[in-house]
Amino acid sequence: MKNKYNITPLGVVTLAASAIIFAYYFIYLILCLVGVEALKMLLLAIFVMACVTLPILLRTRLKHLLKRAYKPLHIIFTVLLCVYIVTVIAFWAYIGFDASKTPSNYITAYASQQDTGEDTVIMVFGCYTNGMTPGYTLKLRLDAAYELLEALPDATCIVSGSQGTTETVPESVAMRGYLVDLGIAEERIIIEDSSHSTSENIRFCKAVLEELGLSNKRIIGVSTAFHLPRIEMLSNRYDLPMDTCASPSPSFAYHYVSMIREYLSYIKMALFDEAVFITKIS
Repeated sequence: MKNKYNITPLGVVTLAASAIIFAYYFIYLILCLVGVEALKMLLLAIFVMACVTLPILLRTRLKHLLKRAYKPLHIIFTVLLCVYIVTVIAFWAYIGFDASKTPSNYITAYASQQDTGEDTVIMVFGCYTNGMTPGYTLKLRLDAAYELLEALPDATCIVSGSQGTTETVPESVAMRGYLVDLGIAEERIIIEDSSHSTSENIRFCKAVLEELGLSNKRIIGVSTAFHLPRIEMLSNRYDLPMDTCASPSPSFAYHYVSMIREYLSYIKMALFDEAVFITKIS
């Protein structure tokens, strides 16, 4: 039954769901403006905010234009909003963080076994660099890898990442330089400088390791915590099983914007990556 403001229970749900999504992306918009996220992603925030608000602001006109079709379309719109909210909440819960995947936990386990890492390869996933200087996120990944390499003096390291359009050198070259400056011997570090995505990181590193006869070794993939579940999924799909080790996000703001991008990355992976279930049922 409609109340005196002409708002139905369905309308209340629509309004609430729209407000939640609007607020979620409004925070993202602010973080884009202050430079936590690339400014070009501002358009994504504006687009999503427009999608959830315009149908409500224009509901009177839409009712007139759509007539009988308005109500079923209204229901579909509301269901989609609610599904999005539920999947985002589930996604944040799914990513989580496994405290056993920090460098210190691996180091403790290896020390208890008196293992020097002879049968271990540390694989570091690339991220943005400024010339030969790793960005802060990549620096945290490399610092985590350095802890492992220091504790495992016989372990090999493979750094993965090509040169982006705004970068002056391949990420992997800058990564090797950073680790060498910290004291890791250059001969312990293998470069993979052709990959532009997580999927390519894994596929191309697998090819390099096979070529060097290292594919049978234990692999520990090092990246930011939110990135690890996707790495684990793709590494299993491409038959390169690996343990994973987490480096922290630079800040909660960075983690927030990264989770929005990571959610979109899973959709892209599901739709377009040749290894994943939508395009390759396995």
